[in-house]
Amino acid sequence: MEIISAIIAHEALIKRIINVQAYCPEHNYYCYLYNTEHADKNYLFKFSEDEGILARHDEKAKEWYIFVGILAREENRISYLLQFLDYIFTHGAKKVFVEFDTAFRKLVLKTFKINPVYRAVRINYTLTWPVFDMQQWDGVGMQGKDWKDMRYYWNKYFRDYKVEFKTAAECDKEEMKKVVLEWTKQRTTGDETHNEYFLKAVDGEFMGFDHTRIMVVNNKIVAITAGFKMPNKNYYYSSIGLYTREFDRTGEVANMDDLLFLKKQGYDFVDFGGGEKTLTEFKKKFKPSYYYKTHVFSIVKK
Repeated sequence: MEIISAIIAHEALIKRIINVQAYCPEHNYYCYLYNTEHADKNYLFKFSEDEGILARHDEKAKEWYIFVGILAREENRISYLLQFLDYIFTHGAKKVFVEFDTAFRKLVLKTFKINPVYRAVRINYTLTWPVFDMQQWDGVGMQGKDWKDMRYYWNKYFRDYKVEFKTAAECDKEEMKKVVLEWTKQRTTGDETHNEYFLKAVDGEFMGFDHTRIMVVNNKIVAITAGFKMPNKNYYYSSIGLYTREFDRTGEVANMDDLLFLKKQGYDFVDFGGGEKTLTEFKKKFKPSYYYKTHVFSIVKK
């Protein structure tokens, strides 16, 4: 195992590992960079030329965070996780936070039961991820009674307001940041929000993203959607979906536009990102094909 802290200098190596091993929608080099918290330091734990763990370390709190999943072949993931745990807990770690899907979390719990060196603490929160099979999704044209409400919102919105869609390159950064901050203020439901990720994406000019859609209503930016394709798979992750509430139903219109745009791009699947209860209920309006879950929890040494 090799531990690498020069993340920028090893961009090509990290991208190669991601390109070979990616299986989660967030497996993207820039998604990793933008997700770094202010106090954290990034690390790559390299196990082979194309396998590793992307991690963050808060030295003051003595806490670690594994970024999404283990970037390795399925048969190696548990072994690499244990090697990672052995290292950090012999170097002063108090706990490590992880986000694993349901199946891998169960495997981790089973492993800890057999070899009880480590303990998984109860789940902090669970995220539900809606996925659209774009070959089956019937939102184009919003036909039929199932789309009655959405069709009404859509038609009324374009009738009442002057609506434009631009790329991020065509828009002012500070104006886009205002949307991020407004989005945060209106989130009073307890759903997790990650301001730094969104703000860094704006500052980084959405480097690493394949598409950005900036919705402008009456000459004012009111919504941002952006995302990227997974390597080696025609699967798109709509990583950012933010909107203000100045105009009624902006959220519905911005997200429908995102799906209609992505349908035209020819993606097989579109992942609308993880959220807790309130956000999931909102995303149900767009009729996902199926859902999966990831669980955020911590691991400690017994």
